[in-house]
Amino acid sequence: MVTHARTPVVPARPKAGGARPDGDLIRLAAIDIGSNSIHMVFAQAETDGSITMLGRMKEMVGLGRASFPARRLTTRVMDLAAETMRRFVHSARRRQCEKIVAAATSAVRESENGGDFIERVRRELGLHVKVLSARDEARLIYLGVRHAVDLSAGPHLIMDVGGGSAEFVVADHAKAFVLESRKLGAARMTASFVHSDPVGAKDLKRLLAHYEAELAPLVEQVRPYRLVRAIGCSGTLENIAAMCGGARDANGDGLAGVIERRKLERVVGGLLESTSAERAHLRGLDSQRQDQIVAGALLVSEVFKRLDLKELHITRSALREGLLVDYLERHLPELVIRRQVPDPRRRSVMDLGRRCDWHPAHAEHVARLSLMLFDQLRPLHKLGKAQRELIEYGAMLHDIGWHIAGTRHHKHSMYLVLHGDLKGFTAEETAIIANIARYHRKAPPQPAHAEYAALAPNARRVVDVGAALLRIADGLDRSHCRVITNLRCEIKRGRVDVLIEGRGDAELDVWGARQKMEWFTKVFDRTISFEQVKR
Repeated sequence: MVTHARTPVVPARPKAGGARPDGDLIRLAAIDIGSNSIHMVFAQAETDGSITMLGRMKEMVGLGRASFPARRLTTRVMDLAAETMRRFVHSARRRQCEKIVAAATSAVRESENGGDFIERVRRELGLHVKVLSARDEARLIYLGVRHAVDLSAGPHLIMDVGGGSAEFVVADHAKAFVLESRKLGAARMTASFVHSDPVGAKDLKRLLAHYEAELAPLVEQVRPYRLVRAIGCSGTLENIAAMCGGARDANGDGLAGVIERRKLERVVGGLLESTSAERAHLRGLDSQRQDQIVAGALLVSEVFKRLDLKELHITRSALREGLLVDYLERHLPELVIRRQVPDPRRRSVMDLGRRCDWHPAHAEHVARLSLMLFDQLRPLHKLGKAQRELIEYGAMLHDIGWHIAGTRHHKHSMYLVLHGDLKGFTAEETAIIANIARYHRKAPPQPAHAEYAALAPNARRVVDVGAALLRIADGLDRSHCRVITNLRCEIKRGRVDVLIEGRGDAELDVWGARQKMEWFTKVFDRTISFEQVKR
């Protein structure tokens, strides 16, 4: 059964092709393929990185029940998981989510045919699922909790009890001090140790001995930190909180309940005496957890005792929210560019510049000056719109070689363009852009240069013109202060006069252009002069 948490109402979806209801906001979804459940959250991200959760979906699929301890997913459970994923992906796309991130944890990670399931999802749904390492799972849980709960008071214990593993984190708002994952998930422990109903003394003794062996070294790691609070997340802990009467709706503090030690002890005592059939009717317990809740509650009880916890606060923010936070931290600049720049080719150029730590103000100003020269000198070079675009992009990327080194940075720029994975360009177009960027300084194009010589004659002509214009434009921003605000070209017999307007004195920039006018003179067979005119 799919369950929907009580969350803010999603804004009405526009008709196909219509404007987005949320302006410049970016809509995302994250899918957590856990050992017990598959969860999905929808969110809206702003360009400052803040996230507003819009809704969530969940289905108890039970991948862990099928794979522990067999280490193999059954065909039936893979079919169920794939169908759940299909519905989730359809729902995310219907809600106009621009990106769906998905990750799988221990049940898939440890199954010998987990790769078959991942490949099936990719083939059928076009969705790449990342299989998380144990440590990365703990890190993402920390990010998800930190997003929802204020951790600034000091070190907090964060605990997540899943189906296959349990994660233990000690962290504050700035960093995680301990990131540990143990194979202590409720489904795994039930499959490995609980063979009687109700749980028998022998099973109980073996289970507690296992917890002792696994938790003792972990407690030694945690004990030195002065914990200010303990926080739990996961369906198992939410169920235990509900059984203890401590569940509530989440409010402004990001918390959705509490497990108190005294009430937990009473609940654990009742669970140990109950049968699976009796647990099916317990208030607050999901029916599909009735077999594994004993192992899960005993683990929580042992952690309470060993760390002398009085209470464990519950948050619904966990790994799936952490997936969104992590994705935004790594991709927010790219998403902002996507929103601001709809043209994929221009967006790819800007993204390459960003990845190379470019100086966008200088790059875009030089590109603007290059285009002003291109447009006004069209009677001389006779190039068209397609060539204009390539020259602009070469100008925008001319300085990215500084990302490698200042020395020979023009050659580094060429290398980065050629190997920068520009999207939407042919190999020849990429080579033209790279050559233009290379020839913004030092030696002009020469037949002895292999990359230039490899171009077709018409492509070399674009490089010749582009490099000539770029050298002048780059010189006209020698100060990197964008002094030149406008220019006007007057084409005369044997020469081109460039009249420039600027914000203040432009002597340095004019000097810079004069140092780089030799190639222009050769390409256009005209001299070039510069004069600043007062407005």
